[in-house]
This record gives sequence, structure tokens and C-alpha cells, in this order.
Amino acid sequence: MEDRRILIADSAIEVVARDGVRALTHRAVDSEAGLASGSTSYYCRTRAQLLALTVDRLTSLLRGFVEVSGIQDLASSDADDLLSTLNRMIDGLLSDYRGELAARSALIVELTGKQDTTDLVAALLDPTDLAGALDAAGLRDPAVAALDLLTVFEGLLWERTMGRLAHVEIDPKHDADILGAVLARHEHRGARNLFGLRR
Repeated sequence: MEDRRILIADSAIEVVARDGVRALTHRAVDSEAGLASGSTSYYCRTRAQLLALTVDRLTSLLRGFVEVSGIQDLASSDADDLLSTLNRMIDGLLSDYRGELAARSALIVELTGKQDTTDLVAALLDPTDLAGALDAAGLRDPAVAALDLLTVFEGLLWERTMGRLAHVEIDPKHDADILGAVLARHEHRGARNLFGLRR
């Protein structure tokens, strides 16, 4: 993506994060980016094209974060390593990607039922990103555990970005305990569960 299109897309993400999807106009993006009037229209003739550019850029940014996190390559038999990685991801996302998280949530709410949001939903984490780590940790059904874990992971990020915990100091141990409770309820292939307790 060329520099001007990146600037426009990043500015569009800022507009959506701050003011919502309905505030996303060519003029608003020009103003946010500090560009001359009509600049955004040159690259995105329609609002649909502007939305598509915004979604593509947002998806790319979040997938890049996931890839750098290392969670896809995690192959530890210790579930605590997975929980630590997820906690680091939560911390990193809330520190450096809070605007992107807000924009993603707003776009998913606005676009669901109108167009395919599969890639945007999966951009943050997809069950397939966790399957290898959960299998290595010894879960009997990694796919089901991954979906349960993502449900809580997404819930924590929503609450800490836009919900009741948005202005509450992050407590990594609290979040780890919640995520750990999700994993602990799933059967382990061995004689003990993920945290060393006998089944």
C-alpha cells in the first residue's frame, strides 16, 4: 500500500475510532490527515471504497500484531506459557492499538449483515491461531477450547476498550485467572489437567 493510501487509511481508522463509522466521510479523512480537500476522493471515489480501504488496513495492522506475538508458533506443553502470551497481547493491544480495537468493534457492529466481516473478525485472533498451542498443551479438543478462549479474550478487550473496564487499571493476574479458568474446564489428554490437578 503506497504512502498516501496508508495515510488516508490510518486517518480513516482514527476517525472511526473517535467518532464512529457514520462520521467516516471523505472530508473528515482529508481533515484528519491534513490533506487538501478532495485528496481522499482521488484514491477512494465512493464511501464503499473508503470503507474497504479502512477495513483492509485495519485487518493488516492487527494480523501483523498477531504474527509478531509468536502465539501461532507456540508449542509449549505448559498452559501457563499460552496464558502469558495472551496476557502480553492484551497489554500490547491496549497500550498501542486501542484506537484500532475501537475502530474494529465499531466497524464489525456497523457492517455485520451488510457485508462479509469474516476477515475483520479473525484479524485479532482466530481459533486456528491457537490450535497448535492448545494441542501442544494437551487439550483433548483444541478447536472447542480455542473458541471458548477467544470468546473470553474478545470480551476482556471489549470491556477494557469500550466497556466498564475502559478506565480501570489493567490487572494482568486477574485477566490470566479468567483465561485460565476457561482452559481449566476443558479435558486434558493426560492424567492431570492443564495446571497439574488430577482429573
